[in-house]
Amino acid sequence: MKHIFYRMSGGILLIVVGLLFWLSNLDVLDIAWHRDWPVIVIVVGLLELVKHIIKKRA
Repeated sequence: MKHIFYRMSGGILLIVVGLLFWLSNLDVLDIAWHRDWPVIVIVVGLLELVKHIIKKRA
């Protein structure tokens, strides 16, 4: 089950980023990419850290 999560996490991340771009273009979200890009980097880093910890426990 965990192996499936690893394979899907990249796709899920791309879907979430795509949705954020789409909602920003529709003016649903007020995202200023020049201001908010560090948050995206932090989230990606946290996801990689969690994947590493889960992988190490398995």
